Amino acid sequence: MQLRTTINVSEELIKEAEALYGTSNRSKAIESALIDAIRYKKLQAFKQLKGKISFDEEFLKNVRSLELYETEN
Repeated sequence: MQLRTTINVSEELIKEAEALYGTSNRSKAIESALIDAIRYKKLQAFKQLKGKISFDEEFLKNVRSLELYETEN
């Protein structure tokens, strides 16, 4: 679902985003930047969990190998 909205963003910031994402489409540049910002923030929150949660590494290896097996067959 796409939402049409009006936002105030500096022209310089828009041009930099367009250059970084290789597009002259402002909407695509802003959407790509938002996707990256959200991904970055989620990754930072995930990194904060280091040492606070435990998991069974052997179980994880088994699940991953099963997933690989299923995708190959």
